[in-house]
Amino acid sequence: MKKNALFLFIIPAVIVSQSCKKSSSADTTPTPVFQAYIGTPVWTPDTVSASITYNTTTKTKVFTCGGVKDQKKVDIILTDPTPGDNSGVTLGTYNVTANSNVLFTYSTQIKNTNGNYVFEPFGTVQPGSGTLIISAIDTVAKTITGSFSFTSSKTNYDENGGIISVDVAAVSAGSITNMPYTFKRE
Repeated sequence: MKKNALFLFIIPAVIVSQSCKKSSSADTTPTPVFQAYIGTPVWTPDTVSASITYNTTTKTKVFTCGGVKDQKKVDIILTDPTPGDNSGVTLGTYNVTANSNVLFTYSTQIKNTNGNYVFEPFGTVQPGSGTLIISAIDTVAKTITGSFSFTSSKTNYDENGGIISVDVAAVSAGSITNMPYTFKRE
């Protein structure tokens, strides 16, 4: 009888201890450094780049970043409004205006007349149609964080120059998350 009572005590104890073990299937998916929604699906490029270039002659600084995937390409160019001779860029919100210091380009891949595949800009980003927010920069680790969104529009004309349609590509909820960048002086 003692053996049965001991056995009945050990089995529930083993079951309870097994159910309390930490799960080994932890989510280890890294956060993408650059992504956006182009239309509906999330677009996470497999090729990304970012750089900050300081021109010592003109005393200007330009931040560029972008990515490519699935015959789509997004490029961002920011001319720093308060450049200093350092590896950072001024934090802030930058809107596309007529005299903007931020430029966005959304391009799609086409086959040109020579049979080569090239990226062609999909229209233009008009004033008031885009925003870049630089929210953090680590000049030691050389990483940058922020967000962006823009709308690119392409006007289609008939043979007489009349507008027949306007195509729109919305790039929304874009994120730049601890994206590594290079810095150079020229």
